[in-house]
Amino acid sequence: MSIKTTNREVIQEVPWGMLVWQCKTGEYIVDDSGGFMHVFCSNQDPRVMQAATKALTDAAKSFGEGDGRAVFWGGRRPITDEELESQLARAEAGLIPDPLDIAAIREEAKALKIHNG
Repeated sequence: MSIKTTNREVIQEVPWGMLVWQCKTGEYIVDDSGGFMHVFCSNQDPRVMQAATKALTDAAKSFGEGDGRAVFWGGRRPITDEELESQLARAEAGLIPDPLDIAAIREEAKALKIHNG
């Protein structure tokens, strides 16, 4: 038995994210430490997206990977190794890992309001 879902819609909670390059093989271009080749941007302005896509396409071509495509990951942002460590510590302490995760902060505030009346 399978469940079919119709009329699904992606809800974008924040207007920014990462534009990353997906190769024809389905893999993403990353550096030696596993960091994605990306452009951090907003997808609200078509001109910004066009410029970001062109910059990413040009960079991918310079690596010999021009046959792929730019993919927008909404709500994602690049973080440093120190921010990752901090987020892991926050998660272990039961806090929202990313202090800039607006959607999670809203959900927590809503839950507290309902719980505390």
